[in-house]
Amino acid sequence: MAAPATSWLRGEAAVVTLTVDGCDRQEIILAAGDEPVAYHRFLGRLLGGAHVLRIEMHPGLFSPVAQEVEVGGVRTGWVADGDPSAHVWRHAPVIHYRALDGPLDSLTTDTPLLLFYRTAARDGMTLVEYHIVLSHEDAGTDLTGLLARWGHTVDIEWVLRVTLDAAGGVIAEEFQGPGHRTHRYRGARAFGGHPVLQVATRNGMVLDRATAAYRTAIAPASAQPAGEPREGMLQQFPWIYRISALEVLRQVPLEMPPVPESPSPADPRSYLFLQWRRLRGPVVPLEACARVGGTWYTSAWGRMDLMFDDADAESTAVKLPPGATETEVTGIALRTPKPPSTPVEVALVRAFFLDEGYRPRPPLTVPAVCRLSASAPCRVVWADNRQDGEKFR
Repeated sequence: MAAPATSWLRGEAAVVTLTVDGCDRQEIILAAGDEPVAYHRFLGRLLGGAHVLRIEMHPGLFSPVAQEVEVGGVRTGWVADGDPSAHVWRHAPVIHYRALDGPLDSLTTDTPLLLFYRTAARDGMTLVEYHIVLSHEDAGTDLTGLLARWGHTVDIEWVLRVTLDAAGGVIAEEFQGPGHRTHRYRGARAFGGHPVLQVATRNGMVLDRATAAYRTAIAPASAQPAGEPREGMLQQFPWIYRISALEVLRQVPLEMPPVPESPSPADPRSYLFLQWRRLRGPVVPLEACARVGGTWYTSAWGRMDLMFDDADAESTAVKLPPGATETEVTGIALRTPKPPSTPVEVALVRAFFLDEGYRPRPPLTVPAVCRLSASAPCRVVWADNRQDGEKFR
């Protein structure tokens, strides 16, 4: 779908209502504006047979400039109870939009865009963890921190964790509440048995009781790819980078032109984005470095509070001089200010810039593994020539 004449840069979006057989209403915010984007949603548990799917513009929510919505196509599918992925779909949450400053904050800010999941097997049980991607976050980590510690401008949070026994029965359900605290789920059900969550804070935390009228059921269409950080999911949906960048341009004062020696945030196109994967060893704080014109620029400016130091912190971004592109980057390195007692192995998954339209350009590098130790806490991971060997300078 697309909404001509609207732009997330101006905080404009159309809203459509989706119903099945006149029931289970949900709202879809077309944050991509006039760009045709596939919005993946689930319809809930349905009986076999024919059903009527209805899509219409919501009369009271959309921006005044949104006079029409273009529906380029509708594709439906179904997941049978015996399908290997049925348990992922069966427990996916219905998300009520944030409503702290009005009936629908998500119409202009921090709008939910994607739901992905992780699964793990343990002692005969299966753990399914659902993560939501929102377009930005109004509170919590500032833009400098998002880029340096997390390597993105969106907000990514796990919202629901379901533990199943060998027969598929629910052993436990938990959600991530305010203050990043884990709580037992005790909420209601909708869409034929799906848990109901409410976005309740300005940094993506949820509650298990709905207070807002508007909701959406984002399809858990993708698992976090093996060997990828969470941010690897965004490569499958490049339009998310654009939506988030437009929100940043609208909401955050940016340094113009970018000064790489300064931690002040700049236009997202000024950064080299680096996605990593921690392979083995203890979780230590890490700082990435990129070499341009013989000078090394760093992701954290040597500051411990800006280094990526969480088990899920596997991406970062390095602010570079104005106009720097793939041809100017001649080296990528990794270092830790806390030399580990046992070696740490971290894989560089990809390095890339955003293009003029705020979408990822083709990766600059091929995957490579970096091994940090007490005797070698700094290593060059990639270079356009190997004269540097493995020594960071």
